Amino acid sequence: MSNQAQAERETRLTRIRQLSNMMKWFVTVLLILVAVISAGLVSALLLPAILDVSTAIFEIAPVERKLSEVPFGQRLGLIALVFSAFFLLSRLFWNIRQLFVQFHNGAFFTSSTQTRILNAGLWLLAFGFFDILSKPVASVLLTWDHALGDRSLVVELTGSELFFLVFGSLMLVFGWIMREAASLADENRQFV
Repeated sequence: MSNQAQAERETRLTRIRQLSNMMKWFVTVLLILVAVISAGLVSALLLPAILDVSTAIFEIAPVERKLSEVPFGQRLGLIALVFSAFFLLSRLFWNIRQLFVQFHNGAFFTSSTQTRILNAGLWLLAFGFFDILSKPVASVLLTWDHALGDRSLVVELTGSELFFLVFGSLMLVFGWIMREAASLADENRQFV
């Protein structure tokens, strides 16, 4: 390899490492934000009167209710949804963070990197499906104590769910392709 080609390669690797390091810290901040927001939501749902948020409006699509009007059992169901969303997002962000750590370290074709890519795709898909299913469940939970004709079931499909499903599928296929590329590279090294 010529000196110029080596210098260009080092420039590319430096750029990958720098951006990967920056993104690792950005995703770390996102993880912390998700935890703080989830803790705030859970606290508000558990203790609306104590936290002085009992007049706050909880809204899911066309369904709006004051937190103080939602019975405790129904709020527990909403808390389960918040915990589920937090779990899925934290697993997704953790895998993405670890993927950036791998890239920062120059481990592009390791089995750990491939696993992180596959896991990120799976967690994206899982969150996309959860997002689709959580709105109907939450709308039923918000109106469960209403009279039979006043209960709501909101079914909604937005661009965010489609993004998670499409991007999750892309990451999954990309992980499979990376696995095949690493396998071919391994095979080639054995012939040389």
